Amino acid sequence: MKLDVHAQVRRANGFVLDVQLSCDTPVLGLVGPSGCGKSTLLDAIAGIEPGARVTRDGHVLTGVPLHRRGIGYVTQDALLFPHLTLRQNIAYSSTAGPVDDVAHALGITHLLDRMPRHVSGGERRRVALARAIVSRPKLLLLDEPFGGLDEARRREALALVHDVHHTYNLPMIIVSHLREEVVGLAEHVVHLEQGRIADAGPATALLRVGETRVDNYLAGRVVAPGRVEIDGLTLDASVPADAQGRVRLACYANHIRLTAQPPAASSARNVIATRVAAVTPAGDGLLVSLDRPRLRVLVTHDEGAALGLAPGRAIAAVIDAAAITTIRTLLAADAQGLIPS
Repeated sequence: MKLDVHAQVRRANGFVLDVQLSCDTPVLGLVGPSGCGKSTLLDAIAGIEPGARVTRDGHVLTGVPLHRRGIGYVTQDALLFPHLTLRQNIAYSSTAGPVDDVAHALGITHLLDRMPRHVSGGERRRVALARAIVSRPKLLLLDEPFGGLDEARRREALALVHDVHHTYNLPMIIVSHLREEVVGLAEHVVHLEQGRIADAGPATALLRVGETRVDNYLAGRVVAPGRVEIDGLTLDASVPADAQGRVRLACYANHIRLTAQPPAASSARNVIATRVAAVTPAGDGLLVSLDRPRLRVLVTHDEGAALGLAPGRAIAAVIDAAAITTIRTLLAADAQGLIPS
């Protein structure tokens, strides 16, 4: 997604948004404190807020009506029609495609005949996301999609957004006041302060070893109690006793330890012989991508140097079983390929 935006918005209360940005990235993160102009900038890109020149992938959107911009917008409030069922809400757009596949992918098939007042806030957000996806947008805007969620539900929501982007190859702009919420999803991040860009660059530049929580999202299959198969490897994981079939799993990047050789003795249940796929400078450390399973690991520069980390380097990954947690059980539709491993 090539995006060029020049937005100038003045409020009666004295607030001024003056932003000029150009980027080429599949997922853009907008971060900054409350009131810095993140939502206003999204409104300007969507065409709700006048005063912006917007070009997306060579198409000038300035002056184009909202419904013709090819933009899906999920606001902080799901804004569902209270008199329509969830299925009718999802299919409301004149450009809406089939509902069932997207509903399966988002885990809301069993809710489609309910009215909005009979589902939770998190479920309403999923419906709003489904409505945006089936409208076949060229760009998806997400305003604080993880706000008000506890840690478990936040990780589930992060995994869901990760799935949506990769399943539908859908460019996104994600807004959050917490940089750690977008750093694992976005490739490029813009930091706003008081209506202006304070900093911009690769998301990896915001990483902090031991502080920033970057999640790895994995699809696995339960093969025995507490045992899952991921990328052809059988690992111990924190899996509910009654879990069966395919599951979506998560593991924080700073919960994985790398060693030159498999340790002779370790309390960790998983010691994996693998290779380094890539090493990327990341804030005050390095983000190491592993070949199999496909995991990202945060290490310090000193650790990277001591291990001689470089693409192709044989390495051992040590992961405690409790660090690999279940996000959710995948549906039958997921097993058919709607959500990739």
